Amino acid sequence: MQWDQRGTGHTYGRYGEKTPDVTLDRISKDGVELAAYLCPELHKKKIILLGHSWGSLVAVHMVQLRPELFAAYVGTGQVSSWAVNANTQFDLRLAKTRQEGDEAEVKKLEAIGRPDPTNTKQYFGLGPLISIMAPSDQAWIRHLRTQFPELKTREPEQAKNLEDGMMFTASRVLPDQVATDLPRTACDIRTAFFVIDGEDDHVTPTSAAVNYFNCVKAAMKELVLILKAGHFAWMTAPDKFLEALVSKVRPVAIARGATRF
Repeated sequence: MQWDQRGTGHTYGRYGEKTPDVTLDRISKDGVELAAYLCPELHKKKIILLGHSWGSLVAVHMVQLRPELFAAYVGTGQVSSWAVNANTQFDLRLAKTRQEGDEAEVKKLEAIGRPDPTNTKQYFGLGPLISIMAPSDQAWIRHLRTQFPELKTREPEQAKNLEDGMMFTASRVLPDQVATDLPRTACDIRTAFFVIDGEDDHVTPTSAAVNYFNCVKAAMKELVLILKAGHFAWMTAPDKFLEALVSKVRPVAIARGATRF
């Protein structure tokens, strides 16, 4: 089964710029509707909900809306706070340029100073995040970029929907991302709570994810950090990620209702 978030992929291909209500609230409610459909469809009392990056923000909101649908929550590339992420990323950029001895870039960053988290133009003006990503993340993104021309040739319409849908959605959910502060709004999680993060995630910095994990009060919770992995640990360290799902999440989820009825 394939489900595309509103404003992306095939869904964007069908509705395009006329796609309505592309917001965190509506997308989270869409996800809840899907989960409510999947439980009886899969003959499960509850299901496991896994969210990555932006998806972890959506998934936290889904759990807040309908916790009884979910035997466990799993976050990876776990979002915490836009402001904390922006500041941490800036500190990482500055430390990296100093280490590399790039005096011109150091002066540029020092002149800008820590960005105003609400000033997205200033934030995005700092440059692409790939420069501070973990080596495993950089390699995976380079791999994707080498594959994309073949997709555009083979499936030009799907490739266009992918690119256009990402841009369309990103601009509309940016205000929700900037407002994100989960340690303030989402520390009460009424299901089992897992974070499986790359130790070297610099996109949604691991330190911020750990701080959010520490604030969470849940039925039970566990943090798993994967060594030498970053934001895309589920793709760059799939064996270790699967091991955590099977050994940590699965037994708890089964005990909490992820069984057939």
